[in-house]
Amino acid sequence: MKKFSVTLWGRKIGFTLTELLIVVIIIAILATLALPMLVKTIEKAKVGEAMSNLNLIRTGQKIYFLEYSTFSDAVTSLNIEDPNEASSRYFDYTIQGSDSSDFTARAQRRNNAPNPYSTYYYEIDKEGTVTSNGPLI
Repeated sequence: MKKFSVTLWGRKIGFTLTELLIVVIIIAILATLALPMLVKTIEKAKVGEAMSNLNLIRTGQKIYFLEYSTFSDAVTSLNIEDPNEASSRYFDYTIQGSDSSDFTARAQRRNNAPNPYSTYYYEIDKEGTVTSNGPLI
């Protein structure tokens, strides 16, 4: 069996090809086990961003209601940074069912999300109740 070796202070040291392959296989197995956890952690971060933006929209709706005695039907009319244009690359934000007494803000996953995440949405009402068809953090 061929050894890969280096002469260091007059001694030959090194690893066999079999030893190197075993190390590579062990690293590959560990990476395979860690990857699903990484994907779940990334998804939790995206959902956390959506929840934060929905609470921002809810706060903007409260302020809008105090000024105009009705809720807004568009995110752009609220006195907040529009989350559709700002930092969100993962969700589209809309306001549904807006009238003088109630509203529901929705964060819908964009179409470029992988399955099953592309069908997930998160909603918040004026009371702060969050509903979803996907996992909540």
